[in-house]
Amino acid sequence: MLGDLTAMIPGVPPLGGAADAVLKPLYTDTILAWMSVDSPQRKNNSGWSRYFEYFQDGADKAYTLSSLLVLRAGFYATKTWFTHELAISDAAPFLVGDNGLGHFFLGDRIGATIPGDFTGEVYVDRVCRLSLAWDRDANPEWMPVIGDNRALQDPGQRAMELIEDIKAAIHDLGVNF
Repeated sequence: MLGDLTAMIPGVPPLGGAADAVLKPLYTDTILAWMSVDSPQRKNNSGWSRYFEYFQDGADKAYTLSSLLVLRAGFYATKTWFTHELAISDAAPFLVGDNGLGHFFLGDRIGATIPGDFTGEVYVDRVCRLSLAWDRDANPEWMPVIGDNRALQDPGQRAMELIEDIKAAIHDLGVNF
C-alpha cells in the first residue's frame, strides 16, 4: 500500500506491485501458517516422558476447521496405550462375578502390576474382556484383559464401521435408501 501511495508524488511510478512481488515469498504461507498446541492434561501429568514436538501431516492451513481435525489426529497418534492380560485363579484371592457376587466383572476398573517390573507402577483400567480357562490338569483360571484391546484403531474408524454395520442390517431387513 505504501508503494502504491508513492504514485501520488509527481513523476514517481507506483511501487506497490513490485514490492509485493519481491516480498510475497516471505509472507505467503508463513504468517499464521503453523499451529502450536499444548495439551495441559498431558503436560501436567507426564513429566518429562512426553513428546516435546510432533508434526502431524494433513493440514493445509492453520486455524481452520480441518486443522482442528488434524490436531485431534495428532493427539490421538501420541496417546499412550497400555493393555495387558492377567491370569487369576478363581477365589485366590479374588472372586470374579457380577452384581455383588464377586470383586469385579466386565467394565469394572481394576489395578495390576506387571511381574518383574521393578518400578512398582500399578496400571489401572477397565476390564474389557473376561474368559475362563480350565482343563483336567489345571485349576480354573480367569483371564481378564485390562485396557482397550482396540487401542490402535481410531475412534472415527470404529464409528464408520458401526455405521456400515447398521446400514447392512437395515439393508438385510429390506429397507432401501
